[in-house]
Amino acid sequence: MIEEHSPEAATESTPKPESVDPVQEIEEGKTAAILAYVPFMCFVPLVKMKHNRFALQHGKQGLVLFLIEIVALIFLLPKISDLFWGFVIIASLAVAVTGILYAVQGRDWKIPFIGDLADKFKI
Repeated sequence: MIEEHSPEAATESTPKPESVDPVQEIEEGKTAAILAYVPFMCFVPLVKMKHNRFALQHGKQGLVLFLIEIVALIFLLPKISDLFWGFVIIASLAVAVTGILYAVQGRDWKIPFIGDLADKFKI
């Protein structure tokens, strides 16, 4: 017996990707999405619920929020905060002295990063 292979038969046997019901996806990912906003727990949806778009979106936002919280906590520590702002003041003074030297010599100088930002001002 010879079996005929038609294109329709091939598509019928090929498994179709299941369409995801948005309501069901939200219900399945709700707990992980809630955990995304709890410090240190933002990794749960990023690791365990990668397949769930709802949980993954909240996990990504939770991760960014977690990183901001870490930076804020670092600046709450007096010694680290004092070190950081002390460095900023010393660096600012060094850049100001360099700018004065360039101006005395009649040379144009663009401070890295700050010069590009200053160029955007419409004064």
